[in-house]
Amino acid sequence: MKIAVALSGGVDSTAAALRLRRDGHQVLGLTMRLCPDLSALEPPGRPSENRPDPPPHGCSWCTDPCACQEGPTVARELGIPHEVLDLRSEFERRVISPFLDRFTDGLTPNPCALCNREIKFGLLREAALALGAQALATGHYVRMEQSNGHFRLLRGLDRGRDQSYFLALVPRARFRSVCFPLGEAYKSEVAREVAAAGVRPHDVPTSNEICFLQDRSYAAFVRSRKPAAFRPGEIVDEQGKILGEHQGLPAYTIGQRRGLGVAAPEPLYVLRLEARANRVVVGPDASLWLRSARLRHLQWLQEPPRPGAPVEAQIRYRQTAVPARLEPDGDGGARLEFARPVRAVTPGQVAALYHQQNLLGGGLIAASEA
Repeated sequence: MKIAVALSGGVDSTAAALRLRRDGHQVLGLTMRLCPDLSALEPPGRPSENRPDPPPHGCSWCTDPCACQEGPTVARELGIPHEVLDLRSEFERRVISPFLDRFTDGLTPNPCALCNREIKFGLLREAALALGAQALATGHYVRMEQSNGHFRLLRGLDRGRDQSYFLALVPRARFRSVCFPLGEAYKSEVAREVAAAGVRPHDVPTSNEICFLQDRSYAAFVRSRKPAAFRPGEIVDEQGKILGEHQGLPAYTIGQRRGLGVAAPEPLYVLRLEARANRVVVGPDASLWLRSARLRHLQWLQEPPRPGAPVEAQIRYRQTAVPARLEPDGDGGARLEFARPVRAVTPGQVAALYHQQNLLGGGLIAASEA
């Protein structure tokens, strides 16, 4: 079977290719060139006078290990055919532009979930099929079970690496031509396999980071692209009392404590970002714990649960899922009621919904509720 592997040049995608080749598949490496222009930002720890010239592969600012540099190198070491797909313009249109727009709306977006839906399991998968592959493989730590034409997505066996959260918004039909060779693996054994094969991949950014920023500040990136979004405004308490001035809504996120510049007898945290009023609302930690949230753009990988049925909701990548109930609102969205208060429910983030290990689907958090 011919399978295309999304090859970033990192340990995980390298191991996925090795496993597929070991199992007798014909493996094709595909690397996405996504790199946005970061020339307006300083590289971490590197003064401007030491900036190198742009590298010859065409990226604007790939000074750190980057997929479009490392993918071809690893493919040569593996001895597999390889293609680089220049998806920069589509990445800009489908991921970066919505990412920037949501910040100006007072939201905190998750670009990784958007990239998986639009790019990796969208355009990259389409390109793999167009090149004659029967499936696209990735290095995600996610399990897939198939039986009688039906499938389920399950959390990766290595719970510390499980990445099913980031796939909650991908349309169900796309998984019929996708496979996950690392779903049953642990990171430690994957690293040993790659080392034993004599391949030297780079430790490229993992999916819990904004990888395209290469460790640079997201706020600085938003400011470089949308300076008008950084309009000063009021910092107020829950009663509306003015406590200070903020530097622009994109510089803040729910649960933030540091950098508020507000003196108070007790620690204060960002509770809400009010885009219409251009205000940051702050309060004590106790006010961050909420019982429900409104979801929109729901996407189901299984049959939707019946109204009020129990689910488990995970509202950010590094958070344990909590018991909850889902009540559809009749307008394509739903109200998610947590069994116990949850801290820092953040509009713009993904709520992934599970039944035990099974990923049911998910949606975007539109609003939080006390």
